[in-house]
Amino acid sequence: MGDITRDQIEIDFNELKVLYQDLRLLREEGDAYIVGDLPFSATYNGNSPIIDQYKIKILLPKDYPKSPPKLMEFGGRIPKSFHTNPDGTLCLGAPLEVRMKFNGNLLSYVKELVIPYLYSYSYYEKYGDMPFGELSHGGRGILESYQELFVLTSSECVLDLLEILATGKFRGHLDCPCGSRMKLRKCHGPQLIQLSNYQTKFDFINDYNDCAILFRKNPL
Repeated sequence: MGDITRDQIEIDFNELKVLYQDLRLLREEGDAYIVGDLPFSATYNGNSPIIDQYKIKILLPKDYPKSPPKLMEFGGRIPKSFHTNPDGTLCLGAPLEVRMKFNGNLLSYVKELVIPYLYSYSYYEKYGDMPFGELSHGGRGILESYQELFVLTSSECVLDLLEILATGKFRGHLDCPCGSRMKLRKCHGPQLIQLSNYQTKFDFINDYNDCAILFRKNPL
């Protein structure tokens, strides 16, 4: 882990520590992670206030802050059946959503992703359902995330837009795949350009392939 990355981790952790004083930054054989108790107080639409606390571990990638951290809960409270990835980390959302909300900032990662996830499980424990609704798993969940992002219901249109991100073949003078009959540059084009700042083409290819499998389309 290079000095620049180490310095950025120290800066970001110190900012986080101001609000969450029970967290500790640890390093082990070149890896960096944050562990400790994370207390929070949150509501949903101003209602259903919940005050709770979890034992968490935030795994910081070696290319931090280029890639977002990963989260684990080690108090034995959250079951593997509750939005958990195969590697044991917690599924905080679709990959692009996580990158957008993290946006290179550790405090944003905790506020915009970690706490909403923990709140949703506390809410589920208390009320038996989810406060925000929930995405499906795998490619279906990724597709649903893009449908919400593009404000489209057509899966085919979403795949066509996602293909542009995955291939990098942006042609602003052509009609937008969403069916609006507007040119791409005057419709979803600006959004596609903005989204391309959060992921590489390789990441978008993975998203496209995961979604395309649902419709038996040829992968990229």
